[in-house]
Amino acid sequence: MIKTIKDYRDTLGDEGKEWLDYVLNYLKDQHSQYELVLFYKRPVLKINREIFLMMGGGKNHFSIYTTDFEYVEMIKAEKNKGLKFGKSAILFPLNRKDYMEKALRICDEVIRRAEK
Repeated sequence: MIKTIKDYRDTLGDEGKEWLDYVLNYLKDQHSQYELVLFYKRPVLKINREIFLMMGGGKNHFSIYTTDFEYVEMIKAEKNKGLKFGKSAILFPLNRKDYMEKALRICDEVIRRAEK
């Protein structure tokens, strides 16, 4: 049963854990003013009442979900090779470590846009 972020982390494979740790450690360090909670059994950074960042892992990808749908569409328009998308999600292939920094920049941008 998933009751903590650690419990969620334990459900991921090694690469998923690496991505999750990388992003969560960055968010804790750079955006500690926002609360990191477990919501719908996933780690979520609550930015404001309308905007959040949710992190999740799959067998072959790491996902960042946000309620800033316009921003997801902007990233989609960049046509980054290998990225996949859902309405509110950006999916990073686990084997594309070169996209880890991009994941951090996406988090920063969503937060910056929400702070306006």
